[in-house]
Amino acid sequence: MKNHMTSEAIAAAVAGLELEAGARKHLEDCVVCRAAVADFERLIDSCRQALLADAPDWGAQTRQIMDRLPAAGRDGRQGPRWLRPMLALAAVVVVALGLGLLRSDGPVEPATGEASVEEILTEMDELLADDSIPGFEIIDPEMNDLATFFGNGAS
Repeated sequence: MKNHMTSEAIAAAVAGLELEAGARKHLEDCVVCRAAVADFERLIDSCRQALLADAPDWGAQTRQIMDRLPAAGRDGRQGPRWLRPMLALAAVVVVALGLGLLRSDGPVEPATGEASVEEILTEMDELLADDSIPGFEIIDPEMNDLATFFGNGAS
C-alpha cells in the first residue's frame, strides 16, 4: 500500500506551487492522488461559477439608473460648468451675511439702574418666605400653600 499525498500537498498541487520531487513523482504515478487533485480543481471551478452567477450585473444597474434620470442628463453632460462653483459661492455669501447680521448687534451693554446684590437677595427671600402656590386655587380654592397641599395626602 502506498502513502498518498496529504491534503496540504494536494492543495499545493492545485494552486500550482512547486512540489518536492518525491511528491511530484507520486502524483505522476498515483491515480488516486491525481483524482483527488482533479476533484479539488472541479470543486474550485464550481464555487467560482457560483460566485460569478451571484455577482450583480453592474451594467444593467447603471442602465436602469440612467433611464430614471431626466432626458437632459442622459447625454453625459452635467449642466453648465460654472453652476456648481456659483452655488458654492452663493452658499458662502449667505453664511457670511448671516454671521454678519448675528454679530452686528455689537457687545451687550449692561443695563443702567441695576439692582444691587443685597436688593436681589432681599427680594428672593421675600418670594421664598411666601408659601403660596399660584395656580392651585383653581383646583382647590382652599389649597393655597404647600402645607395644605401635602397635608391633604396628595403627593
